[in-house]
Amino acid sequence: MSFPHPPSKKNVNQSPAALFPVGVTSYTIPYSGWYRVSAVGAGGSGGAIFTTTTGGASTGGGGGGFCEGEFYFSKGTIIAMSIGAGGPAAVSSVSGTGANGSDGGNTVVSGGGMNMIAFGGGGGKFETTNANTAVGGVGGAAGTGGNIPGYAGGDGGTSLHTTNGAEASGGGAAGSPYGKGGNGGASTCTGVGSTGGGAVGGFNGGTSTGTTSKSGGAGTGGDGSTAATTATGAGGPNRTGFTNIVSADGGSRISTTNAGFDSCFDPFRHLTGGGTAGSTASGAGSGAGSGGNGSLSAANQPQAFMGGAGGSSGAGACAAGYSIVGGGGGGSSSTGTGPATSGRGGNGLVTIERIG
Repeated sequence: MSFPHPPSKKNVNQSPAALFPVGVTSYTIPYSGWYRVSAVGAGGSGGAIFTTTTGGASTGGGGGGFCEGEFYFSKGTIIAMSIGAGGPAAVSSVSGTGANGSDGGNTVVSGGGMNMIAFGGGGGKFETTNANTAVGGVGGAAGTGGNIPGYAGGDGGTSLHTTNGAEASGGGAAGSPYGKGGNGGASTCTGVGSTGGGAVGGFNGGTSTGTTSKSGGAGTGGDGSTAATTATGAGGPNRTGFTNIVSADGGSRISTTNAGFDSCFDPFRHLTGGGTAGSTASGAGSGAGSGGNGSLSAANQPQAFMGGAGGSSGAGACAAGYSIVGGGGGGSSSTGTGPATSGRGGNGLVTIERIG
């Protein structure tokens, strides 16, 4: 059976995308025509370590991979979907007993001859041996089954453990049409240090160095800033180059419980927010990473949408940043008095948009 060719990109009559979160299992195509289907796997959660003696390092989770295609569907075609859940937070509540993060789930979309898979990101790790480096959660592989290139998620940042230090890195961003997700920042501190998360488009969270520092989260227009001894790094710029968390249109879509795309038309290409600076207890812009932080409660940790969340380290109980939805990797947590609670990974997501 033959179908008409896809419409010219210059004459696309788009409809707002239908957005599907975890728990939705099917969608019935309302009209015959061409559709763009986009999927992202879930992010991994960060690692966690609480210890009163040797200190410890932990790393952020990997971002979910991205998959996309344009397909002709007849009216009534049933699209089945299994949307991956983000890795749950890791908790270390007994001194010296760390917890690795959990992997995010794959997102699978099928029907009408289509079978796409967007892979979940890996969980972060922890380390208690001095001079050893804990590796970050691996970003989910580029998706399969689409006829538009897919891209892998970013990796969680690495953390070098130094004598009696507490080091925590940020999570990786999800893959997107802009390319591989950015990586969480690397920590090489000799004391307490935490790093920011990555952003879509391949921008990385800032590195933390020196004795005590907290780096910035990446923005959709640039890397997060590195932080040296006792300093905090700035968040990366948004898509238009401004160093603030708002999107390119000047709007802010940040909330402690929700965040999202800048547009429902071709939404995965509308991610234009900026990253947050280190020690900033607010969420990052769309597609961007949050900054590294100190000892904050779970209720006050900064969050991210598709970007990676920042790590958290300090003397008291630490709860790391998390990804609300959209496949970003959760931040990691390291603390000396406990408990240490990592950030959860962002759930996967599917969009279906009529394009002709």
